Amino acid sequence: MLEEKYFIETPVSKLFIKIAIPGAIGMFFSAIYQILDGLFVSNFVSNVAFSALNLTLPLVYIAFSIADLVGIGSSVLIAILLGKKDLVKASRLFSMSIILIFVLEGIITILLHFLAPNILDLLNASGELKEEGIIYLRVYAYFLPVSSLVFALDNYLRISGKVKTSMFLNVLMTGLIALFDYILIVVLKQGIWAAAFASSLAFTICAILGVILFVSKKMVLKFSKPSITRREFISIFKNGGPAFINNISGRLMGTIFNVILLQQAGDNGVNAYGVLMSLEVFILPILYGICDSLQPATGYNYGAGKIDRVKKIQKLVFGTSFIICFLSFIIMLVGRDFFSHIYIDDTIPGAIQMTNMAIMVYSFTYITRSFSFSCQTFFESISRPLISSTISLAICLVVPLILLGCFYALGTLGIWLIFPVASLIVGIMSMSILIVMNKKGILFKEFTI
Repeated sequence: MLEEKYFIETPVSKLFIKIAIPGAIGMFFSAIYQILDGLFVSNFVSNVAFSALNLTLPLVYIAFSIADLVGIGSSVLIAILLGKKDLVKASRLFSMSIILIFVLEGIITILLHFLAPNILDLLNASGELKEEGIIYLRVYAYFLPVSSLVFALDNYLRISGKVKTSMFLNVLMTGLIALFDYILIVVLKQGIWAAAFASSLAFTICAILGVILFVSKKMVLKFSKPSITRREFISIFKNGGPAFINNISGRLMGTIFNVILLQQAGDNGVNAYGVLMSLEVFILPILYGICDSLQPATGYNYGAGKIDRVKKIQKLVFGTSFIICFLSFIIMLVGRDFFSHIYIDDTIPGAIQMTNMAIMVYSFTYITRSFSFSCQTFFESISRPLISSTISLAICLVVPLILLGCFYALGTLGIWLIFPVASLIVGIMSMSILIVMNKKGILFKEFTI
C-alpha cells in the first residue's frame, strides 16, 4: 500500500492498531538495552561497576540524544512534506540528516574521549568508581558516529510505512545485546567495558542494516544529493528540540540526583535511583512507541489538511497513554519489593528498604504522567516546537529544580517526592494549554517550509 493511502485513507482505529502496537513493541525492545547492561553488570561484575554504570549512563543517553534531535526534528518535516507529496525535498532532507548525525556524533566522540576523566571528577567519582566510569563512557563514544544512526533510522522507517520492519530491527538489536552481553560478561568473565561494547556493536550492526534498507528502491525515502537550506536546518533543530530538551534535561537532572544521592546515601542511593530508571524502561518505551509511531500519521494528515483525522488519532493516543500509565502505577506500587530484589543485593544494609521506598513514592508519578507526555508529542507532531519544548523543559528541568530546593531538607525522601509532584504540576499545565488553544481555535496552523 502506498504510504499516502496508508496514513491518510486507512480508518483511524485500524491505523492505530496497525501502527501503535508494533511501534510500542519496537520501542520497548529498543529501550530494553538500558536495563540489560545493568542486569549483567550488577549480577556478574561488581557493585562498584553497577554504581559506575548508573552514574555515567545518563551521559551516554545525552550523547545519543544528538541523533534523536536530528532524527525526530527532520522526521516531523519529512512526514508533513510527504503529506504534501513533495517527495524530492523529503528525500533530500533525509539524506542530509544522515550526514548531519554522523558529523555531530563524531564531534561528541572526540570530546568524550578526552573529557571523560574530567566529567567523572565533576561527578565526585574517585578510585575504582572513576576508572570504571571512564572505561564505560569511552567504549560507547568510539562507536557513536555509526551506532547512533539506529535511533534516527527508526523514525525514517516508520515515516516510510515500514512499522513492522522498524519493530524487527529493534527486536534484533535487543537480542544481539543480550547475546553479546552473555558471551562477554558471563562466559568470558569480562568487566564493564564489555557491557558498553556489546550494546554499541549491536547498535552498529542494526544501523548498517537500516542504511541498506534505504538503498532499496522500494522505500519512499531515498538517498539523494544532500543539501539543506538555512530555514530547514533551523526547523530541524526547532522540531527536534523538545525531544532533545527532554533527553538532555532529564539526564542532567539524573546526574544531579546521582551526585546528591551519592552524598546523602552512598551507593545505596545511586543504585535505588538506577532501579527506578530501569523500571521506566518497561513503561516509557510503550508510551513513546504509541505516541512517536503515530507522529508520521499525524504529520501526513496535518500536511494534507485532514484535521479531523488528526484529532481522532490524538484522542486514541491520549486515552491509551492514560490507561498504560495508570496500570504502571498499580504494578509498581504492588510489586515494589519484587522489583527491588531483582537488582539489589539484600545483604547490603538498608539497600532493599531504600529501594522499596523509592519505588513506592515514584509510582505515583504515573497517575498524571500521560498528560504532559501526550501533549508534548502532539504539539511536536504538528510542528509547534515552542510549546512542546516548554512542556519538556518544565517536566525535565525547571519544575524538578524548583522542587529540589523545596524538598532537599527531606533527604532521599525529598528526591523521590520530586517526581510525582512535578508530574502533577506539569500535567495540569499541559492540559490547560491544549484546552485553551483548542477553544480559541488556534491549535492548528498552516505549515510552510
